[in-house]
Amino acid sequence: MMHFCTLFDSNYISKGLALYLSIEQNTKDFVLYVMAMDRKCQDILKIIGLERVVVDCIEDIADPELDEAKANRSRAEFCWTCGSYSTDFFLQKYELSDITYLDSDLMFFCSPQVVFDELERKKTSIGLAPHFTNNSLFGRYCVHFVFFKNDDDGRSCVRWWKKECLMWCYSKLKGGKYGDQKYLDYFSEMFNNVHSIENRGAGIAYWNMNSYKYADNHLTYKKQEWPIVFFHYSGIIVSVEKDVLILKHSMFLTSTIKRTFIRPYAELMKNVYIQYLNTPLSDYRIQPLERGKYYIKLVFFHLSKILPIDWCIQQAMRIKYRERKAPYSER
Repeated sequence: MMHFCTLFDSNYISKGLALYLSIEQNTKDFVLYVMAMDRKCQDILKIIGLERVVVDCIEDIADPELDEAKANRSRAEFCWTCGSYSTDFFLQKYELSDITYLDSDLMFFCSPQVVFDELERKKTSIGLAPHFTNNSLFGRYCVHFVFFKNDDDGRSCVRWWKKECLMWCYSKLKGGKYGDQKYLDYFSEMFNNVHSIENRGAGIAYWNMNSYKYADNHLTYKKQEWPIVFFHYSGIIVSVEKDVLILKHSMFLTSTIKRTFIRPYAELMKNVYIQYLNTPLSDYRIQPLERGKYYIKLVFFHLSKILPIDWCIQQAMRIKYRERKAPYSER
């Protein structure tokens, strides 16, 4: 049995439902534990009554440290804080053998079992998904898939992560930290049996998607092939305008990326709105970039193949996140 956990609020519920359905389409041997970030989200999930979902609500947890964190962070920062908190909460409350935290804006394209087989072969207590990119500004690893076994190392690690996030979890670079994410870089220094996932199909996202070739539900990188496990839709904004589902993005999307990842997600999201959120839709639209932005992104896309564009972007982001004055917000 695979045990996953995630969190989202009523504004993000369509993505959370899409995550669940994508796992269910590829395996029946799982449970998804959801920390509802508001009461409305909890109520909707209970009404829908998904077979393999267990729901708790963050509003039911009485913890002064959690309350203090909520009072001094933006909505997004508080959600980041609650990732490690929720993981430890579910691991303890339901006495699970292991648990894997997932970001809610993922879509699975095959059974996650292929990743757990790798973790089992490596006798893993803590499993981390690399960004698979040269840009390490925000950490070597991405929080979108973090595995903990319920053993001494796994328990100690998730509780350390939770403690650190409660003390500091902000959308800025400071002292080797960034949000909840750069803490992951220290796991292997502090705990045993930490494994960096080798399967590049576990964590395809806008920051690495153009590094691969895709065919027959597999990706190829430097002549090595991996199954496509999941895509992380960071940067994709989903909305409904009249009876049309709109997917907005800020990236240059090749025809291959659209066909392989974006259109399947649009179809899945359309199904979520129609069948689970009672929203009639006639179609979906992947909104193109404005003409000026499109050509700028197109130039960067081609230049990145011959020039160190990633390094330039990294330096610009380093300045941006150090100088940011206003709290980060997804709203």
